[in-house]
Amino acid sequence: MRKKILLLAAMVVASSTTIDAQRKFPFFWKKKKAKTEQTTPAKKESEYDKLFKKKHEIAKGLITLHLLDGKVYFELPVNLINKDMLIGSTVTSISDNGNAVVGSKPTDLLHVVFTRNKTHVQLRQVNTDYITGNTQIDEALRKSTLGAILSNQKIQAYNNDSTAIVFDMSSVFLGDNKKMSPFDKNSIYGMYNRTENYQSDCSYISQIKAFKDNVSIKSCLSYTFSVSNSQGTSLIKDRPFTAEMTRSIMLLKEKPYRPRMADYRIGVFFTGREQLGEGAKTTAPVYYANRWDIQPSDTAAYLRGEKVKPTKQIVFYIDNTFPEKWKPYLREGVTQWNELFEQIGFKDVVAAKDFPTDDPEFDPDNIKYSCVRYAPSSIENAMGPSWVDPRSGEILNASVYLYHNVIKLISNWLFVQTAQADKDVRTANIPDEMVGDALRYVLSHEIGHCLGFMHNMGASSTFPVDSLRSPEFTQKYGTTPSIMDYARFNYVAQPGDKERGVKLTPPRFGEYDKYLIKWTYTPVFNVNSAEEEAIITGKWISDAIKENPVYRYGKQQVYGVVDPRSQTEDIGDNSMKATRYGIKNLKYIMNNLESWISEGDDTYEYREDLFIGIVEQLAMYVTHVAGNVGGYFVNEVKEGDTMPRFAQIPKAQQKEALNYLFEIYNDLDWLDNKNLLTKFPVSGSPKQTIQNFMLRYILPVPFQVSQYEGLEKDSFTAAEAFNMIYNFVWKPTISGRTLTESQMNLQKQYIYMMMQTAGFTIKGAGKALTGEKPLDINHRQFGYTCCQGHAIKEDVIHNPVAGFEWRPLNRFSMTAKVTQADVYAYIAKAKQLMKQKAASASGKTKAHYELLLKMLDINLK
Repeated sequence: MRKKILLLAAMVVASSTTIDAQRKFPFFWKKKKAKTEQTTPAKKESEYDKLFKKKHEIAKGLITLHLLDGKVYFELPVNLINKDMLIGSTVTSISDNGNAVVGSKPTDLLHVVFTRNKTHVQLRQVNTDYITGNTQIDEALRKSTLGAILSNQKIQAYNNDSTAIVFDMSSVFLGDNKKMSPFDKNSIYGMYNRTENYQSDCSYISQIKAFKDNVSIKSCLSYTFSVSNSQGTSLIKDRPFTAEMTRSIMLLKEKPYRPRMADYRIGVFFTGREQLGEGAKTTAPVYYANRWDIQPSDTAAYLRGEKVKPTKQIVFYIDNTFPEKWKPYLREGVTQWNELFEQIGFKDVVAAKDFPTDDPEFDPDNIKYSCVRYAPSSIENAMGPSWVDPRSGEILNASVYLYHNVIKLISNWLFVQTAQADKDVRTANIPDEMVGDALRYVLSHEIGHCLGFMHNMGASSTFPVDSLRSPEFTQKYGTTPSIMDYARFNYVAQPGDKERGVKLTPPRFGEYDKYLIKWTYTPVFNVNSAEEEAIITGKWISDAIKENPVYRYGKQQVYGVVDPRSQTEDIGDNSMKATRYGIKNLKYIMNNLESWISEGDDTYEYREDLFIGIVEQLAMYVTHVAGNVGGYFVNEVKEGDTMPRFAQIPKAQQKEALNYLFEIYNDLDWLDNKNLLTKFPVSGSPKQTIQNFMLRYILPVPFQVSQYEGLEKDSFTAAEAFNMIYNFVWKPTISGRTLTESQMNLQKQYIYMMMQTAGFTIKGAGKALTGEKPLDINHRQFGYTCCQGHAIKEDVIHNPVAGFEWRPLNRFSMTAKVTQADVYAYIAKAKQLMKQKAASASGKTKAHYELLLKMLDINLK
């Protein structure tokens, strides 16, 4: 035992000696430390770690976002370089909805890719205008369609495993980027001259979010803006304005889905490209139908005739700010389209859901979600635009915006168009179930746009006017073959018709709507390309338009009416006959307006709105009749179709329309209802307002007619139109009657227009005459996409109610075949007549003739 203790003591001493030796002789310590440095070197701080050393907000997803010191940094995976993406901008909140409304998307989608060089990352806008299947051409095309650089940012760092690039994107989302502007050209102030000045010191990035397939950046952008009218008068000067914008970046599919080739004979929105080919036809336009990628979840079951769900459902989220009483009608307006999808073998294609309150990923401003948004604005409208993959036309997002005053618009429609036949609308508070059903109709129309469908303004013209008073017909078909037409309520119906069973509202769906769904969404199997499929889908259209005229597509006419069958807000196949019914009803409503709306309108505000609605409805009827003069029928056809491309409007129809315009002009005393006008803050005469409006349709007729004169035998000629108008204007003078104020105004306008057209500068006419805006009727241009394919180079018009429409392409122009000598002959004829009658005239009539004669003497020297 003692030996063991001594041995242990010796070991302790030895150990102590060794430690002391190390302390006394640093050589041993240094050598050991050198060995340690070689095995575990100190870690060097990376540029990435230096950049993000401070605590900051991080959002991880498709792209990792960093919000640091007010700047947003992108941590972009290198495998996303050159990948197709879309950037969309949505208004999240706003200080003045005169510039835009919440939920709207004021600018087009940006198709972009990220590229890089050694020092910078570029955001490029992709040019998809041209395509080719030729390898050599494709190489040249790539050089000629280099993506335009929208942003060029310095690389700040790579992440620590070098799989992602970090760069500052603040200037893109926190600057005055016109391609992502919050100012909507279709807003209230957008109708005026508007200038904006960006205020960088009052702007900031407010939020970042990232998900597996997209990211979003919210920016609070501040401006001052000014508004002036067309005369340059300032209306708003340097008013502060702030909008919070959500910019979403979505990754597109690696490979686009196989598109369906569009066909201009059916009203489906399209995405246009130019195909660069070989041989004689070196370039040709290519059009893809805009549609959702609806595929059967079980192809075998679908082919057996079973109804199947789609692989991906279309979901519309309903804004939770809508009043609860309207939500059932809104849901129905969305989901009723399933009725038509079921007819082609699909079930539950479209769904309506409330904004989720328990889903942290949901953001109605993210382009990933399609929504029905409530827009608190005085605009009386709705719209349903969609966003597509520019490579294929596949619809990726579609949202509807219902403006607050759409309810006011609906109520006005119901009263002005149906009060003569429906006692239930003769009140200041139309029953909710009636307004709700009309709201359902409006939304279902907009959802149609979201599904890819354009207006068919020719649909309602296939229904005979008399059939619109038939209980059996209207109960089955409503007012139109398509809810994608602007054919609202049954203004042809007469008092007592509702009790007989006549339906006053549009159909739930028409035959054309069923045809739209079938053509757009029926899958075609066992074909290898879109071109092969187009042979099949093209035959569907050819067979349909041969079978029934309700399948004919009538394009919306943006700049004036050429084809009277494709007008807006009309019903029936005869404008004159329908308008006679309509005006008869307006007179009846006007006479009873005061007694029907005596309760619940103490301020007369509602009655004033209805009165204005009656006047506007009459103006609409005038345009319907005027559309039958000086145009021709246009049919969308291809080789083998039986309809002619163009056909002349029968001479008798044009003369009937012009004579009816004269009749309407002379029968407007009922508009100046003194019992009502004394209770409204209305200035001037509604009668005179409508008469002046009508002259812009009556006086130019000879010039319009001359453009088509001689295209067919027995054409309506300019000479005939001139004579009809001359006799209409000067008939009371020829008869030697004392003139009314309306007749004197008509003759003034006639002389003024004819002098302007003959090239004379009006002198000495006085303010009352020269103050009128001259009528631009000397030259008109027309052009059509009809029979020319889709006309890829045309502009696209954004329609606030309807989404987007094709603008007619000016492929040719027609100058009126009326000479100055022709016009002068009628001036001289009128002058001679007034000289003859002035001597026997008296009072105001005599002074009127003398004034016009003096003006003519001054200007004809």
